[in-house]
Amino acid sequence: MKKIENIRINYNLNSISKKEFSSSPIKQFKNWFNDVVDALIEPTAMTLSTYSQDYGVQNRIVLLKEIKQSGFVFYTNYNSTKGQQIALNNNVSLSFFWPKFQRQIRINGIANKISTKDSVSYFKKRPRKSQLAAWVSSQSQIIKNREILDCKFLEIEKKFKNKEIKKPNFWGGYLVKPSTVEFWQGRENRMHDRLIYQKKNNKWILNRLSP
Repeated sequence: MKKIENIRINYNLNSISKKEFSSSPIKQFKNWFNDVVDALIEPTAMTLSTYSQDYGVQNRIVLLKEIKQSGFVFYTNYNSTKGQQIALNNNVSLSFFWPKFQRQIRINGIANKISTKDSVSYFKKRPRKSQLAAWVSSQSQIIKNREILDCKFLEIEKKFKNKEIKKPNFWGGYLVKPSTVEFWQGRENRMHDRLIYQKKNNKWILNRLSP
C-alpha cells in the first residue's frame, strides 16, 4: 500500500483575482458551475454539514437542485437526521470540491424549507421510481434487512399503479441562504488563492484570505 503521507498533487491549473470576480457570489458560483457542469460525473454533489446537541456535527453528500438569486436548493426527507438537525439549528454549511478543476467552494448560511408549492412542482419532475422511493424510505431509521425495504417498494408501487404519485408531507426542499461564500483555487506550493464574500449591511464584500 502506498504511504498516505506521500500522496501529493501540485495544483497548477489556474489562478483567481478579485478584479475578475462578480460583485455577486451567486453569479460567480454560476460562472464556476458552468465551467464544470459538463465535465464531471456529479457536478451538483455537495457536502451538507448540520449540527445538533444530540447528533453532533453530521456531514453527508446531497445534490444541488436549483440556484436561486437568494441561495441554493436541495431536497430531502424532513424526518431524516439532517431534517431533524435543521429544525433545531438551521445554521448549515455546504461545500463543493471539483478536483479536476482544482477548485473548492464553501458556503455558510441559513437553511429554511421552501414552499410546499415549489416542493410539489419539483417532485412531479422526478423519475417515477424516485417518487416511489420517497414514500418507501424512513430515511436514517434502522431497518432489519434489505428485504424489508424491497418489499415495501413493491407495496408502494402497487398502491400507486396507474395513479399520480403525490408528494409525501415529510419530503421537500430547503433553501440555503448564504452569509459567506468562499472560492478556493489550488495553486503551486500550497500557495492557494482564496476569495471570500461576506454580507455586511445587506451588501456583499469580497476579500482575499491567506492560504
